[in-house]
Amino acid sequence: MTSRKRKREEYKKIILLAAACVVHMVIGVVTWYHNNYFVKEPTRNWELERHCFLNCLYRGINKDCIEQLRLSKNAFFNLCRILEEKGGLVRTRNVPTTEAVAMFLHILAHNLKYRVVQFSYCRSKETISRQFNDVLRAVMKVSKDYLNFQPCTLEGAEANKWRWFERCIGALDGTHIPVTVSPDEKPRYRNRKGDVSTNVLAACGPDLRFIYVLPGWEGSAGDSRVLRDALRRQNKLEIPTGKYFLVDAGYTNGPGFLAPYRGTRYHLNEWIGNTPQSYKELFNLRHAIARNAIERDQRNLGNKGDRGWKRSALNAAAAVLSTSFNVNVTSDNVKNRIKLWRSWYGIVSDILGQSGFDWDGTKYMITVENENAWNEYCTLHKSAKPFRFKVLQNWDDIVNLCAKDKGTDYGAKTAMDVDEAVSRETNEVEFMGLGATAIDLEEPSSNTKGKRQGSTSSGTHPHKRKMGEKEGIVASLDKMANSFNRMVEKMDGKVDDEDIQEVLREAALIPDFNRQQWAKAIKWLADDPKQLAIVKTLPIHQKTDYVLTHLGE
Repeated sequence: MTSRKRKREEYKKIILLAAACVVHMVIGVVTWYHNNYFVKEPTRNWELERHCFLNCLYRGINKDCIEQLRLSKNAFFNLCRILEEKGGLVRTRNVPTTEAVAMFLHILAHNLKYRVVQFSYCRSKETISRQFNDVLRAVMKVSKDYLNFQPCTLEGAEANKWRWFERCIGALDGTHIPVTVSPDEKPRYRNRKGDVSTNVLAACGPDLRFIYVLPGWEGSAGDSRVLRDALRRQNKLEIPTGKYFLVDAGYTNGPGFLAPYRGTRYHLNEWIGNTPQSYKELFNLRHAIARNAIERDQRNLGNKGDRGWKRSALNAAAAVLSTSFNVNVTSDNVKNRIKLWRSWYGIVSDILGQSGFDWDGTKYMITVENENAWNEYCTLHKSAKPFRFKVLQNWDDIVNLCAKDKGTDYGAKTAMDVDEAVSRETNEVEFMGLGATAIDLEEPSSNTKGKRQGSTSSGTHPHKRKMGEKEGIVASLDKMANSFNRMVEKMDGKVDDEDIQEVLREAALIPDFNRQQWAKAIKWLADDPKQLAIVKTLPIHQKTDYVLTHLGE
């Protein structure tokens, strides 16, 4: 028995040894085949690749820096220094300010997407997005020191272009920049050429330095309307007395603006092989030469398109109307009627946005508290005069049809507007005692970045942190809504719950209100159903001014 057991154990050892030899031979064969025939991707050193790319970008040849970032190496480092000293831009543990500014300029210079920049800079898209927004805030913060009138001295050919226009301080024009928006917002951003864009107003001096920039207007807004907003807003375009800008025929002549003669050749391509035949043509030629040095582009004038309505939709509407009312209605009739309603909506909504003018929901017409104020308004706005006693029984339908297609100034903000808004929000948060734990549903401000300089992108995921902050804000708003519900019920026990909820929903749509103003607005809307109906019809960007005017603030 003992010998048989010993033989069995020896037999097992031999089998194990043979199996080990076979495995060893297989591993050797696989290793040999892998080393000789498998294509192996080399190991990448992301840190080394990033440093090599950045060194070639802004420490290599000056021509490469200009082509990639659109400025020289000296200008690049000066910009970084200015953003650090005046803009509050700080470096994080892993991303220096030079790299952040380089990513920012690279994206703007070539209209790159984050996924493209990710490959060159070896950074995650979240890191690129965060750094881009930080640099953008710093740029807006220092813009007030550079977007202003600065003395310039022209020599040679440039001086000859402007010698015909004494006291001229530059040229002003609007440009359309393509944007990507949600499907619901496309009608407001669709311009007269059918493209989805934003209308940006810019003014430059003869030396090609920007003086004023107002971005944010929808593409459907006309250039004259954007200019009126630029002249009326808080951080408005200031034109020195006796000075003027050169503008194209899309604007009108007036104090501070000089437009060319209408109905006369103007653009430079119209003068090829021709000479001016009258003093008007000579003036337009000199005007175009001066403006062309600023804008570098030619803008074709034309009537606005019928934004968002396809021919098939117009034909379908005409067919339904013809069948329902037994009349002959064509697609052109529908198109013209929609254009008319849009013009009515623009005029009436602007009237209701002024103080002292209300809407009577029973008579379907405008009510005026002071006739003198109405006469003064009509002096400046001739098109408003016919609407004094005009009955618009289908006003609610016009609002539903045209409100979303009309451009508003809700997103139009200059860099100084944004900087003031960020500073105001920061001060309000500190006043409320939240300090450095300020709640921000968007991106953190540059000041907050400075407080967490040692942070890194590999820390706590910002999405989870923001979701927790959003849930806290929702809970706070729910508590606030419940408290206002109880307050309204105490003021008037007969008010229905549906009316209360309607007031709260409408008050929540009013932007830029603090808690005290919101409480006053809720009480005012609950006490006066007529005013609630008017506020509901107003565009969002006009609700704030209208309510503040009636609250006496």
